[in-house]
Amino acid sequence: MKLFSKAVAFVAAASMAVPFIGTFPPSANAAANVTISPNNTYEINKGIFQGWGSSLCWWANRVGYSDSLSQKAADAFYGDDGLRLNIARFNIGGGDDPSHHHITRTDSNMPGYTKYNNGVVTYDWTADANQRNVLDRCIKAAGDDMIVEMFSNSPPYYMCKSGCSTGNKNAGQNNLKDDQYTAFAEYLAEVCKHFEENWNVKVQSIDPMNEPYTNFWGAFSAKQEGCHFDIGNSESTILVELKKSLAKRGLNDIIISASDETSIDTQIEAYNALSADAKSVVGRIDTHTYGGSKRSQLKDTAIKAGKNLWMSEVDGKGTAGVNAGGMGAGLWLAQRITTDCNDLNASAWILWQLIDNHVSSVGYNGNKDSGMPNINDGFWGVAVADHDKNEIILSKKYYAFGQYTRYIRPGMTMLKSSGSTMAAFDKKNNQLVIVAYNTSGSASDINFDLSQFDELGASAQTIRTSPSENWADIGKTAINGSSLKASLAANSVTTFIINGVKGGADLTNKINVDAANVTGTKSWKDSSDNYSKVFDGSTGTFFDGLENGWVQADLGQSYDISAIGFAPRSGYEYRCADGKFMVSDDGENWTTIYTINGKPATGMNYVSKFSASATGRYIRYEIPAGAPNNEYNKDNVYNCNIAEIEVYGTPSKLADLNKIEIPTSSVTGSASWRDSSNDFTKAFDGDINSFFDGLESGWVQADLGAVYDIDTIGFSPRKAYEARCTDGKFLFSLDGENWTEAYTITNKPVFGMQYVTDLKGDTKARYIRYEIPSGAPANQYNSDNVYNCNIAEIAVYGQKSAELKGDIDRNGKVDSEDLILLSQFLHGKKVTLDNDSADLNKDSVLDVFDLVELRKILNK
Repeated sequence: MKLFSKAVAFVAAASMAVPFIGTFPPSANAAANVTISPNNTYEINKGIFQGWGSSLCWWANRVGYSDSLSQKAADAFYGDDGLRLNIARFNIGGGDDPSHHHITRTDSNMPGYTKYNNGVVTYDWTADANQRNVLDRCIKAAGDDMIVEMFSNSPPYYMCKSGCSTGNKNAGQNNLKDDQYTAFAEYLAEVCKHFEENWNVKVQSIDPMNEPYTNFWGAFSAKQEGCHFDIGNSESTILVELKKSLAKRGLNDIIISASDETSIDTQIEAYNALSADAKSVVGRIDTHTYGGSKRSQLKDTAIKAGKNLWMSEVDGKGTAGVNAGGMGAGLWLAQRITTDCNDLNASAWILWQLIDNHVSSVGYNGNKDSGMPNINDGFWGVAVADHDKNEIILSKKYYAFGQYTRYIRPGMTMLKSSGSTMAAFDKKNNQLVIVAYNTSGSASDINFDLSQFDELGASAQTIRTSPSENWADIGKTAINGSSLKASLAANSVTTFIINGVKGGADLTNKINVDAANVTGTKSWKDSSDNYSKVFDGSTGTFFDGLENGWVQADLGQSYDISAIGFAPRSGYEYRCADGKFMVSDDGENWTTIYTINGKPATGMNYVSKFSASATGRYIRYEIPAGAPNNEYNKDNVYNCNIAEIEVYGTPSKLADLNKIEIPTSSVTGSASWRDSSNDFTKAFDGDINSFFDGLESGWVQADLGAVYDIDTIGFSPRKAYEARCTDGKFLFSLDGENWTEAYTITNKPVFGMQYVTDLKGDTKARYIRYEIPSGAPANQYNSDNVYNCNIAEIAVYGQKSAELKGDIDRNGKVDSEDLILLSQFLHGKKVTLDNDSADLNKDSVLDVFDLVELRKILNK
């Protein structure tokens, strides 16, 4: 992974060094508050960012004839001194009928890799030399981080119903012949194989379609190749066939992505319409964001399906800002990047074309180039190729793009942020990167609350692009306490780089909140969107509370709270600004431990640093009274709207308890599923991520080695199989044969350790056992046919009981069993006993005199 280490590896001529600045000059506007936390990571791909990129078609097809222009482009876009992109989407052209000349753009007539002659197909590996020339140079410029994805706009013309690779004569209908799905898949797979084996290009992924469910692609178009595929059967068929063709060539590690729909909303529909077989072969969802608005829903679709998600193409000629001139296009791009990344939680963001306009007095292949665009207005791409002067002309849009691509690097963990900001955290190298844009015509103050980090550097290196600056190093911005306060220049994009950063909570030990213990104020119009929704486990439901509203939960006992998670109501995130979390021992006297500073990010936000002691039996969320006192909330009064709350912690007295060490050699149990290594010992190995995969009528028990007065049991269910613990029982025994019930799990527990102190009956025991009932589950949570003994971890806390003189077998009582045991030992039989307990005369010798002493005790 290439990380930002050179502060100003490439600084434009407009930049200049300035001294350390404690804060920026103040602006007239109230400061925006943004909380950045190491706990609030993107949900896609575990938050790990894979990179930035661009499609190579069509610009590489146009500039690739020139080694000089190709190298300049590779350096400007993929090199260390340029944008430092690391993803290239390479177009496998279908290739149109050689007799067709309807495509008039100089860059978009993409050659295919086959020739067709009277029904005979042969491969031409000299084809597409221009795009391949650029790809090779980009790979070298990007280095080890480079990712190459293949994609197709159209099958070869001879596989198409229209005989043309730009589409069907009816643009809304499939153009791939019904009997050519396998042939098309074979074509794509063969090209991938050739790239890997003959040209040493590692192919990471491939999508066989591009914006397939549209009516864009008509035969004999002047613009480009394209092919309609109906959602459902047609898209499913080509995906499954492609998987077969790749597998036949041993290319099983190539990810199949799908389906690059033009609209976010269509992408949801298209994925949901895939067959089960097609969904199983799709390794990642790729989407364009030209249309639609359901970003969070697409994110949720990907998460539910267990898929990665890329924003694989977008661009446009939009502008933003106030009298921003050439910076307007860059600000539009900054807005688009921020919205796409934060709302989709995308693990990669890819521009359509880096160069969309070409300047050439002679044109190319008999067609005229588009010429120089007005870069003070909106335009596609971020640069222009001047073929007459052999130059790549860079724009403000290019430099704005670089404020993100140069500093948020592959391998970093993306952090949720809000407003005009994005953030990424490199835990390995202790670096935090924040990027913010300002579309106002005047400076805008911003305050980054970094209080959730454990350690912070003293300052942030600050890089800016504005109407008068390109990647300008403007000095260091001081960090005071845990706050980074800055003023964003008018019409600018600013990057803050902070070193020496550490932090991140361990979100384990989630506290199970019983719905019966949740109370709160009324909801709007007494609707069903009431306070119970806050602890129902879903961020899709919400409490639609009113003025002076609150919701609270009785945790059942006092906890040392280690973290709180909360999700604002989607679309109403601003209503959480200034909301407070409070704790109480008695449900009446409350202490505020955290106040939401600014508008929180969509989805779950996690807090692990508190302003006061976070110990209590009750947790409460409430909003202030009266009119909102922040810039985000324009309502007349604060309204208590919140979607979900999670609480993490351990019982307050746990720190004072004695955890009984239990070696796995003292653990026994029933068989595991298929006699796998997920056996009963996993329940006592100290790791909640391992588990006992037991079966029907299963059990696991441990010999504590001595009699203990047990005061607490801890347990964690198996992750994703929590319902299998419902109705499970913990039992105690002094002799390992006679058992008494101590606790039954009555609800569906959450993953992570839960701790039980309200144990039934006599808690003096040498043995502890966990077992499940037999037969079919008799609860609403477990849908299995039978109870299965699945549990991840068990912990036992207590103090060793006072020793009973004569209790040689250490089962908590003195009886004839002790006499038999000692007698057998003295007669030379191999038995196990506790020497200290058996040495009743305390003379360090086990002999007949100890036996006499034991008889005396029994006779009493």
